[in-house]
Amino acid sequence: MTTESPNEPDLVLAVSVVKRWPEVERGISSPADVILSAWSPWVGASTTHMHFDPDRIAVVVGCRRGETVGVFDVVPNPDKGNKRWDWVGTGPRRRIEFYGRPSQRYAAQLHAPAPTWRQGEGTPVKVLRLSDLLPGAPAPAAPTDRHVVLGEAVVTIEAERHLVVSVPSDYRVTVQTRPALIPSPPRTQE
Repeated sequence: MTTESPNEPDLVLAVSVVKRWPEVERGISSPADVILSAWSPWVGASTTHMHFDPDRIAVVVGCRRGETVGVFDVVPNPDKGNKRWDWVGTGPRRRIEFYGRPSQRYAAQLHAPAPTWRQGEGTPVKVLRLSDLLPGAPAPAAPTDRHVVLGEAVVTIEAERHLVVSVPSDYRVTVQTRPALIPSPPRTQE
């Protein structure tokens, strides 16, 4: 595990909640219970090498079947000595529980495509850079946006002639314009 942490948490933990989300649908657990609880930080079968430093996690994103179902800011818990996370379970393979609240800053991520997993991939957690998240207002309750996920890129048509492309920060994007396939209606002057 890394011993040096930045002053401000700078990572996102994306978690697959496919197995536990039915608990939310049946009213047994809350989205926070499922998304923030009991994640293994360990690499493979190791009990000494961690996949992520929990002190660097700023946001936990719950993903299910290609959709973001919950986004939580990791925050200090005054009832736990202002700790942002804690160990759960016993033994050398303990898991981590984060303390959090629904994110206002990254609410736009809710119900957006979650391009972090590919079909058949078994990893339940992935670590992303905080800069990879889309800050902004919440999506509409009944999303009317059209999205497509291409690898790790998300392309969204938000409105007529308004296209948003979201890619990890190490990607390069080239945009080429061309004539419209369907001519746009003439604009009226008022």
